[in-house]
Amino acid sequence: MKPDEIKNVACVGGGTVGASWAVLFAQHGLHVTIYDVSDDALGLANAELPRAYAALVDAGVMTEAAATAALDRITTTTDLAQAVRDADYVQESGPERYRIKRQIYRDLDRHTRPEVVLASSTSAMLMTEIQSATTHPERCVVAHPYNPPHIVPGVEIVPGEATSAETVALTRDFMARMGRTPVVARKECRGHIVNHMQAVLYREAMWLVGNGVATAAEIDLAFRKGPGLRLALMGPFMVGMFTSPGGLQDTMVDRKLDHSLEDDIPSRVEREAPPRTPENARQWAKISAEQMEAELAGADMEQIKTWRDLQLLKMLQLLEGD
Repeated sequence: MKPDEIKNVACVGGGTVGASWAVLFAQHGLHVTIYDVSDDALGLANAELPRAYAALVDAGVMTEAAATAALDRITTTTDLAQAVRDADYVQESGPERYRIKRQIYRDLDRHTRPEVVLASSTSAMLMTEIQSATTHPERCVVAHPYNPPHIVPGVEIVPGEATSAETVALTRDFMARMGRTPVVARKECRGHIVNHMQAVLYREAMWLVGNGVATAAEIDLAFRKGPGLRLALMGPFMVGMFTSPGGLQDTMVDRKLDHSLEDDIPSRVEREAPPRTPENARQWAKISAEQMEAELAGADMEQIKTWRDLQLLKMLQLLEGD
């Protein structure tokens, strides 16, 4: 199959990510069926779809007529076999549990044509472990988006050990057809590319909160008004090239190697902080969550989500204009 031959897509899982995928696929003229386990779950997806399209219309990305036509191309069902029966491509966005993923892929393997790509939105799991449950592991691959995928263009394509080169190429080219920016990982690892790095950021942010260095809101503000701006434009390595006159060699290599013991003195909080055990990490995460819940008490989360989407679209228009 070729990317331009894909006409019907099944989104397995209609949560935040699955519904957003459906918005994207229908926006590009495809017929989409969203599957989820209950009518209640599908009700959440049905509520999200018009909100997402309204944001695209408000930003000038789509006309109201185009958004209405896209909505008409999306149907929902609680019958998995029906959802994938005519699918040319499947995007799975189920719960992040290997037991559940394997069961979903067993079912998908039975109910889809052997040439249909089975792509997973998993943010951290290994496709090698998931595809082991199928009889056609060669057509299984990770296609991990960044939320919301109908706006944020980056998609990580990560093959498992049994994934074929043809599946990788088809998924990459199909994502490009959807206006995404696919990046193919050369090797499989937990967290793929960005979430592997992002996990370190979250771990350190929670350490700072848990040890009283700054509040969660203060850390968000510092990041938004500082490195977040540069990272959106360049990425970590390009930022490093402009951090010092010697470029990346000076920024990340020489300066670290040249540090003497006297220049690398830990602060009091670093000396006295409890060890980084899983138990302490969970406690720091709990403190961080409590602070953010207090910060957002009474806030309209749907209104914030709409504001986020509009700002993301404006940023993308600015970046693409260059």
